[in-house]
Amino acid sequence: MIKKLGYTLIFLCLGTSLFAQLPEEIKWDHLLKTYHRDSTEMVLSLNGKLLQGQYKVPFDEGGFALYTIQKGWITGEAFWYSPGGRMECKLHYKNGVRNGLKENYDSENKVWLRQEYKDGRQEGLSEMYKGEKILNKSVYKAGKKHGLSLTYSGDQLSTEAYYENDLRNGPYRVFNNGKIITENNYKDDLQNGLSTSYALGRKSMDATYENGKRHGVSHMYKPDGSILFESYYLLGEKVTKAAFEEYQQGHKK
Repeated sequence: MIKKLGYTLIFLCLGTSLFAQLPEEIKWDHLLKTYHRDSTEMVLSLNGKLLQGQYKVPFDEGGFALYTIQKGWITGEAFWYSPGGRMECKLHYKNGVRNGLKENYDSENKVWLRQEYKDGRQEGLSEMYKGEKILNKSVYKAGKKHGLSLTYSGDQLSTEAYYENDLRNGPYRVFNNGKIITENNYKDDLQNGLSTSYALGRKSMDATYENGKRHGVSHMYKPDGSILFESYYLLGEKVTKAAFEEYQQGHKK
């Protein structure tokens, strides 16, 4: 009897110890979020007290997040779990906001999305995968796409673009089986400048654009590279050669 009672006490002590290590569950909507003016910091509090410790935060759609919170700041590694308990995401925090590497995992525990953050905003490389193959790769600055952006189909490059502050700026190229099929130029996300199409590695058509509208002379080419015919456009409207030349003369004055 004494031996049995001893085992019971040991079990209760272990259970109490384990329970003490479990994170406290808390609803995100119940928390007061205080943001720094530029959103580079966020402090969490409840009933006037800063959160401190390990917390489990359920998601509305199921699943939950595990956070370490110190003096109201989410800090260090954080984890997101599916309703079934599978880890779907690992990310890092500093001063209450995302800071560092964030990785999302598929059902086979392989990374399908890898992003970098600084002060709560995307900063640096972002990569998306399907299985072992990369689907796209982009560079971010202060939360906006900024720099080279690539997409892939299988093992082949599919598109190549350049961004400034989330807007396409510069050449935008489309490839098929490793060969270029179109090359456009953009300014502030509108086509601007020369646009060229290719067939079987040869130029088949070109046109010029201004502020997203076809403007200037367009050409269709024969397989030997000679011009098949020309077309003329003024701010998106097709016009005759005479009207186009008259417009040009008027703008030379």
